[in-house]
Amino acid sequence: MRAAVTTSQLERNTQIGLLSEKVRLAVKRSLVPLTIVLIAETGYLSLQDRPGASAFGLIGLGVILALCIWITAAVGLPLLPIMAVQSLIIYGVPIAAGHDIVLTYPSSFVLRAGEEVLLFNLAMAFAWRAGMQLFQPSAPVCYALQEFDRAGAKGWSRLGFGMVAASTAYLVLQSLNLTDPVISSLPNGSSSIIAALVSVVSTFGFFLISMTVGSGQTSAGGKALFWALLIANGMLAASELFLFSAAASLITVAIGFFWSSGRIPWRYLIVSMLCLSFFNTGKSTMRERYWSRDYEPTAETSLPRLPQLYGEWIQASYNAVLENRTSPGASDGANKSQANKNQTLLDRIDNLQNLLFVIDAVDTMHVSLLHGATYELIPPLLVPRILNPDKPRSHQGQVLLNVHFGRQDLNSTFDTYIAWGLLPEAYGNFGEYAGSLCIGIFLGVCFAWVEMFTARKLVISMEGFLSLSLMLNLMNSFEMVSSVFVTSTFQSFLIIVVVCLPFVRRTVVKSHRPSQS
Repeated sequence: MRAAVTTSQLERNTQIGLLSEKVRLAVKRSLVPLTIVLIAETGYLSLQDRPGASAFGLIGLGVILALCIWITAAVGLPLLPIMAVQSLIIYGVPIAAGHDIVLTYPSSFVLRAGEEVLLFNLAMAFAWRAGMQLFQPSAPVCYALQEFDRAGAKGWSRLGFGMVAASTAYLVLQSLNLTDPVISSLPNGSSSIIAALVSVVSTFGFFLISMTVGSGQTSAGGKALFWALLIANGMLAASELFLFSAAASLITVAIGFFWSSGRIPWRYLIVSMLCLSFFNTGKSTMRERYWSRDYEPTAETSLPRLPQLYGEWIQASYNAVLENRTSPGASDGANKSQANKNQTLLDRIDNLQNLLFVIDAVDTMHVSLLHGATYELIPPLLVPRILNPDKPRSHQGQVLLNVHFGRQDLNSTFDTYIAWGLLPEAYGNFGEYAGSLCIGIFLGVCFAWVEMFTARKLVISMEGFLSLSLMLNLMNSFEMVSSVFVTSTFQSFLIIVVVCLPFVRRTVVKSHRPSQS
């Protein structure tokens, strides 16, 4: 029994499960074309005798099987397909693109990496399926936003535009240095809390508006204002040469479009990814010009200098693209920095290098496994520093991995964090196959519980915002270890709960009339 999806119109009782049904149908429609593409690419790599062809085939097989399993019993939040598709991008795309990292390591290691990703996806999918049979859907009760409850469907745009306008106004005041006197008078650490709060407000504001735009419930004027605010907010958020906040808003909008319309917004995604990739290429050059020796942005990136800043950034990125074309740098596999001057977006999302590095470290250099040491760091990191002055660094898990496996010395970790990802971290803790099984089973069970818990919750509710935050953090988890992922998710959850509590009320969700699928 599934809820019928008869209209794209959003209304006050729209549940997460109803919107996720559109995702299920979209995934189902995409399975055959995706399978054909993956088979064709595997065949092409084999015929060209390209390294990693078998590994790419195994990765693709795991992704397709995971998606097939998900569409058979999906009822809510699409966490499993997000993780499966992410594994194809961060482990399969570097092989298809002929990244230098594939040539750096023996072919047996590349094949092993493909086997690990296949096992990870299968363990995650089967554990999810077992969890869906084990867990029961939660009660149809949630904490809905009162503004939306009073205003009905019009509350989506009204609330979204209000949140985006507020966050954009703060960014403007910050770029004019008008917020400095207020922040300096607050206790230490307040600036990071305010920054996180503004990011949360902006993210969910754009999500609400994109949902109404994607479902066709926004006027032409509203759409124009939405695009203007998205561009302005993105430029302001990235003006300190951090692309994460701007990327979060772009990804949020893509989720909103997809979730409300049931169609992948290809044109939007292509334009967004091209822009992010272009600016990412010149990012390090700009940081050398505008950041202090303490790796902090300087005041020169204020609003009056914004046109000049982006003019320089465009030129720096253009020059970096030309340099990459004429003299592409070879990857050394083990010591390649994430802060490479001409780093492309492919370099940024390439987790294959991390998995190959740890396989090589364990097999060739005989570095001992950590046996869960990075996971033991998680509980202390959830305690506020005011209660635990000796609290470890939030990236302590990455530090431990990099130092233990010889990728960095301890001093260099204070300047640069080298990303790992959840699967390479699991391999570094538990070794061949056991790591993939452990992390896959754990994530699959967690995804099943979350999907069952959120299926009957309203989209415009505290639970709905928590779900969106979890999805965004999961999409960015490719460069995180578990301690960073858990602590960042925990912190965002706290902010969402604190912000939402004054504006929500306990609401019994009215069920939609079911129909046979």
